[in-house]
Amino acid sequence: MRSSPSTTLSPMNPPQVSYSDLSPFGRVVAGTVEICFSTLLEYFSGFMGGYFLGTLTGIPRLVATPIQPEIQQTFFRELSARTVRMHGKSFGWAKQWGGISAAFGGFRVATKVIRGGVEDEWNTIMSSMAAGAYFARKEGPTAMIRGAVVYGGFMYLLSGGLFAKKEPFQYEERPIDF
Repeated sequence: MRSSPSTTLSPMNPPQVSYSDLSPFGRVVAGTVEICFSTLLEYFSGFMGGYFLGTLTGIPRLVATPIQPEIQQTFFRELSARTVRMHGKSFGWAKQWGGISAAFGGFRVATKVIRGGVEDEWNTIMSSMAAGAYFARKEGPTAMIRGAVVYGGFMYLLSGGLFAKKEPFQYEERPIDF
């Protein structure tokens, strides 16, 4: 984007460049970087949430499981074994939640990039369809289609479906007459 003679560029006033100003190659690179970066962040946030919930659900078992009298162990060895079991469960939850979160987040950003930066409820619906197909990929093409229809249909219904209001609610401020 060119600057006008009256506008001087400085570190405090950088030029404004939009996605549409990029070349086709630049769009591919920018879209790929955005998809990869957001998918990675979604995975890590899902991983941390899954680990936290796995640990939270494992605490009662860590504390309340009775000690087996036939196995003589010291308190610290028993506590260590229970903590390792809880970590294994939490790590399993973390991997599952990370994968689910990365699939939904990555497909959402990929849909936005493919549609040229358009951000609306159809991105969520189409990315849910892609995630449904992805989760059913091991069961074959029929299951992938069924998964896409179920996930996309569910998101369509959640976003309002056929009964969605097309105009947003407008708040009017009026003075109160006393």
